[in-house]
Amino acid sequence: MHDIGYFLRGAAENLGWDYQALRGGWLHELQKGGTKHYVIGYSFPHNSNTAARVAMDKVATYTVLSAAGVDAVQHFLVLAKGRSRREIRRLCHNQLRLAGLSASEVVLKPVTGSNGRDVERAVTFRAARKKLNQLLGRYDGVAAVSPYLNLRREVRVIVLDGAPLLIFEKIRNADWRHNLAFGAAPKLLSIHENERLITGALRACEVIGLRLAAVDLVESGDRSWRILEVNEGINLGSGFAGQGSEYLRAAATTYHAIVRALE
Repeated sequence: MHDIGYFLRGAAENLGWDYQALRGGWLHELQKGGTKHYVIGYSFPHNSNTAARVAMDKVATYTVLSAAGVDAVQHFLVLAKGRSRREIRRLCHNQLRLAGLSASEVVLKPVTGSNGRDVERAVTFRAARKKLNQLLGRYDGVAAVSPYLNLRREVRVIVLDGAPLLIFEKIRNADWRHNLAFGAAPKLLSIHENERLITGALRACEVIGLRLAAVDLVESGDRSWRILEVNEGINLGSGFAGQGSEYLRAAATTYHAIVRALE
């Protein structure tokens, strides 16, 4: 199985780091001389804590990017902590209207979720309000709402220190989401032939202050591109590397560059 530990172990051996997997492979330790780094899940230590937290938070990401003039998919915060049921119903009503449900569908999601987990799509106001209430109960009174976009394409660019490491498209199947965890298939793209997307990804990282990130860009029906999410974690496991030898090599090369940048 080609999980993150497989790639970290290989990169460590090539670069002279001592590698150890801890807690069943959720925590990874890299040590060389007096230097020690930890990788938690898919989160590497390259980024500052503040930049990483902004990237993990979909609403914060949209707010920071849009304030800097970067075109990004809207994400509205629904904060229901400490509110009564009546206040929560009113809050849900207002936020769903703000997201434009009267004219289109909406997407409801955890503020800090990943891999498409608990991301819901609703086509009626009643269904959206019900799903939003469920989401608020599941995630301690905090959720995000965004307008549903009829997406033509979704592309991920992995960036390290102001340069692209990898770019690939996520080709969805019958599911409406472009997540590899839900059956979408990766398609490698040329870095040299996608300068526009790379420029957008680099700008997003610059604005947030990220050294390392996986930036998702989406193309809507009007053929305009915008930032969907900026992920501080890098996951090129079986959903990517398991697609064939070319993808396995691309993942290994990417993780090798990430570990090398720790020196």
